[in-house]
Amino acid sequence: MIYRQAVPFDFPRLAQMRWDFRTELLTESLPPETREAFLPVMLDFLEDAYRSGRWVMWVAEQEGVIVSHVYIERIRKVPRPTSFDAEYGYLTNMYTLPAFRGQEIGANLLRVAVEWAREQHLEMIILWPARGREAFYERSGFIAEPKAMSLELEES
Repeated sequence: MIYRQAVPFDFPRLAQMRWDFRTELLTESLPPETREAFLPVMLDFLEDAYRSGRWVMWVAEQEGVIVSHVYIERIRKVPRPTSFDAEYGYLTNMYTLPAFRGQEIGANLLRVAVEWAREQHLEMIILWPARGREAFYERSGFIAEPKAMSLELEES
């Protein structure tokens, strides 16, 4: 298994995997035109994210096929008198193809991404785990933070 940062060549596959990830548990299929509209939007997002340098997409690749991915956005904190350029990471879009689950591929990919975040001196990594996936992140050292608050502005 190869663990590496994604490059533009990977973007069509990552866009398709994002579609698969977000539609996997739907009870009803979406019409084909929804997928046709989604993929170019996702490709634009990936290209912009890559160009900006704010996002890093990590992939696990086996025999030339991406089987897992995770994204980290670098978020600059408001400067403080004691820290002018602090950043933290927002981890999202952790996904492993169903046929490759239970083999520690996602856990290993997460370790690679966390190690990169440490090397970048990010203060912390935050994430919102999918329902039922909390234990996956806890095994990697993440803890639930009861201090955080959120306000849903729109239904998703």
